[in-house]
Amino acid sequence: MSNAPDPAAPDPENCPFPLCPFCETPVVSVTSTGPHTHSASPCGCGLTLADVQEM
Repeated sequence: MSNAPDPAAPDPENCPFPLCPFCETPVVSVTSTGPHTHSASPCGCGLTLADVQEM
């Protein structure tokens, strides 16, 4: 397995979207299914309310 950066991954310096606080994937949308249940898209990581508010 290689540790080389993924050439298809966006450059965080030039990305218009906030990065996921867990996996650093650009977050293009957030789904909230309850007051304490949020997930980032497209990565699917779970987010806290504080994470959502910081984005």
